[in-house]
Amino acid sequence: MNIDTVLERLNTYTPPEGWGGHIFLLPEAVMRDIYQLVIDKKLTNCIELGTGFGATSCVIAAAFDELGEGQLTTIDRYLHQPVNVQVLMQHVGLKADYLNVVADELGYNWHMADVLSNTPEEALEQYDFCLLDGAHEWEPDALAFQLVTKMLKPEAWLLVDDLDFNLRMIPDWQVSHGDYKDKELDSFQMRMVYDIMVKNSVDYENFDVTHNGRMGWAQKKPTKSWLQKWLCA
Repeated sequence: MNIDTVLERLNTYTPPEGWGGHIFLLPEAVMRDIYQLVIDKKLTNCIELGTGFGATSCVIAAAFDELGEGQLTTIDRYLHQPVNVQVLMQHVGLKADYLNVVADELGYNWHMADVLSNTPEEALEQYDFCLLDGAHEWEPDALAFQLVTKMLKPEAWLLVDDLDFNLRMIPDWQVSHGDYKDKELDSFQMRMVYDIMVKNSVDYENFDVTHNGRMGWAQKKPTKSWLQKWLCA
């Protein structure tokens, strides 16, 4: 399914009366970039940390549909009701087989910990793209970066959303984060994850910040040769 078709179909979705939300959590231009990356690089095993309502998941699934193969593991604490990724996938007309939907009330870090604990080391590096767009806080997402790095293939791509966001920007932050300190509310915590963790990691290269400072890209380095590993030992 091409990008124009999936976006057009998403835009025709009418949520239940009184819902009051918005299905698009990423700008259309960013979703187009993700779609094109998946197509151009043939990234057929992806992971999304933070499903939201599922519009971006549908865009990635549409790229798989165009390629003829692929699966996205998308993880969130809850399968939101009444609007969620399964509802949107059905509306758009994409096969459910393209998605592995994980709803873990403890969050994606606990889920990844379970996977890492129960997967042989030689099978850990399985994903070729990760979108980190979940908690938007330093502590969970600095750890999320460390965990997902162990699960990304050499030369896989990482995209971090909301480098230019802080918690005080939430319209009702007093309700959702009223017990937080000023430093937590005013810091650009995903920029901290990107600058402190991602850009300082020896495992990554090809850093780029796009979309007026919102999106942070990085690519995992290729596998070291046996000689490089020996020299670094």
